[in-house]
Formats: sequence, structure tokens, C-alpha cells
Amino acid sequence: MEAIRIQSFVAAEPAMVWRQLLCRPDVVLDALPVRAWPEQREERAPARLLVRWPFASGGTTTTRVEISLAPLAGGTRVDLRHDGWQEEPGWQDAFAGHFAGWLQALAALGLLVETGTDARASSAALAGHERYFASAEIPASADAVHRSLVDPDVLPRWSDGVLDGAELIESLDGRLGRWRLPGEPAPRELVAILRHTPRGTHCALAEYGVVDRSASARWPKMLERLAQFLR
Repeated sequence: MEAIRIQSFVAAEPAMVWRQLLCRPDVVLDALPVRAWPEQREERAPARLLVRWPFASGGTTTTRVEISLAPLAGGTRVDLRHDGWQEEPGWQDAFAGHFAGWLQALAALGLLVETGTDARASSAALAGHERYFASAEIPASADAVHRSLVDPDVLPRWSDGVLDGAELIESLDGRLGRWRLPGEPAPRELVAILRHTPRGTHCALAEYGVVDRSASARWPKMLERLAQFLR
């Protein structure tokens, strides 16, 4: 099985990115099954982190994660490679889950470094609930994507009612939207992190408080409609 490879850019020097990467695993690793950096790792600050990564939380089989930081155009290029995946039952699901998790992790890292914003659920009541993550590349600027998500005059033109009843509780222009979602029996929250890319905007969505499988049908379709609307 091929390695997971992800590249991102953070508008800060490598030392700042390194500090948040290592000191805030609670934020950076929130979308992953391991919530703290494993002890089996090699560090070359502020340029390279090599980690023996467990296949599953508490498991004995390991894969390998390498994160490299390099100065680039007034900021830092972050390169992540996660390899060692095997062609065995269960590994394909783990690969897909980690790919989504690492996309969310690098988006959360960039937002944290650049703005100090914690992209996790704002409510402690959601801490023990399931989460769902989805990502998409939107062919438009981050400002255009943000306006399409939060402007009540634009949202109905493409969203097909998927955010009807949602309450916008936090908004950072071109960077973040956070909504409290309606429904019972438990509270839910949606977070959208927006990151500029050479092709447009990477939108990393997280629903906190998932109670069934409906999120896996709802949010990918919404991201597809948003991409089509802004194409």
C-alpha cells in the first residue's frame, strides 16, 4: 500500500511551527486515534520529526510518520509522509481514516500557529462523542469559500438546506467557520478550517457529536455542491 503524503504551508517560521507541533498534540492530533506523540520518535528541531506510529491505539504493530519543516517564501512548508501500511484486512480502513485525520491535523496546525485558534469542539460536552472528518479542494479563494459558508444571502444558493437551523458561533474571515447544529438527543458542532492552496482552498470539515452515519453522507455532498457552485 502506498504512503500517505500531504504538503501544506504555514505563514510562520519553522521554529514557531515546530513548537506548536510538539507542544500541542491535543489540538494537532485531535482527528487521529493517537492523541499524544509516541515516545518512540526522533527529533531534529526545527526540521524533522520521525515517529514510530501504532497501527491502532494501544496496538503493537507500527507504521512510520515523518514530518519535515522547511523555510519557504516567508513561512514554512510542512511535508508529511506516513508509510509502512500493509495489504491486510483492516488496514485499508485505517489508511483512509489516517489520511482524513492527517489532512485535518495539518489544517488545525496551520490555524493554531497563524491565529492561536483551537479548532476542536468548543463544548466540553462533546469531548467524549464520536467525530467525523471530511476534506475537499475548492477551486476558489478562501474568502469566497468563507462567504459562501457564512453569508445568509449566499448560503441558500448552493447548500440545499444542509445548514438550515445551524447557528454560526465563530467566524474568522477566510479561515474558519463554527456552527452549533440542531438536533436531538445530543449537541453537535461543525467546524470548517480553510487553508489557501495553489489550486484554491482546502476545506477541512469536522462534525463533533456524531450519533449515526448520516454525517458521512451529508458533508461530502455539501463540499461537492460548494465546489460546483464556486467553479
